[in-house]
Amino acid sequence: MEMSKENREAIARLARSSDAQKLRELLQRQSGQVKQAAQAAAAGDPAQLTAMMNQLMHSKEGAELMKRIGSQAKQAGLE
Repeated sequence: MEMSKENREAIARLARSSDAQKLRELLQRQSGQVKQAAQAAAAGDPAQLTAMMNQLMHSKEGAELMKRIGSQAKQAGLE
């Protein structure tokens, strides 16, 4: 199923948001780990990526960012 132009634009806006920037900064602090986790997930082993997301979601800052980004996505009609 192809993504609509409106959805692509909404995703682009979310990616440029200040919350997305902060999330990227959090993930960049673990830059080597993120790359390794993404490569492992692409190869069929999502365990590292899952652990990293769990760690992010259990930090106060990460959980708040994910909640705000999720709310923004819902408001944009992306859920």
